[in-house]
Amino acid sequence: VNGDTLINVERVQFSDTYVALDLDGHAGQTAKILGAVFGKDAVTNKEYAGIGLHFLDSGVSYEALMDLALNAALGDDAIDPEAVVKLLYKNVLNVDPSESDYEPFVQMLENGMTKGALGVMAAETIYNTQNIGLVGLQETGLSYDLFEG
Repeated sequence: VNGDTLINVERVQFSDTYVALDLDGHAGQTAKILGAVFGKDAVTNKEYAGIGLHFLDSGVSYEALMDLALNAALGDDAIDPEAVVKLLYKNVLNVDPSESDYEPFVQMLENGMTKGALGVMAAETIYNTQNIGLVGLQETGLSYDLFEG
């Protein structure tokens, strides 16, 4: 507006909303988690975005927040490798996986990979970043509600 430029600014507060601009940092990680775990429409959920930003800004790692998000989304099924893989696969690729599609990822979990690590791997794929419109978010930022914990 009127030629003003923001440099090295991660968060902006307006009278009616908050916007996170660090799409190469915590805002991007939050958006990717929301898309991979809750589906692409969740990226516009300001409450969820605020929660994710709060935890990442407070020092929770990307992988640990992914684990928390998977637990929240799946509840008791979060301990089932097949349920984890099916959820991530469906949200990242927008299709239900066949057994041959999801079996290699189930094996990864059964062989010691954490669900948080698998979730981050899925969230970082080009499929997820395209699905959630990360490039567009880099122009607009990630809107969020302030979460105090």
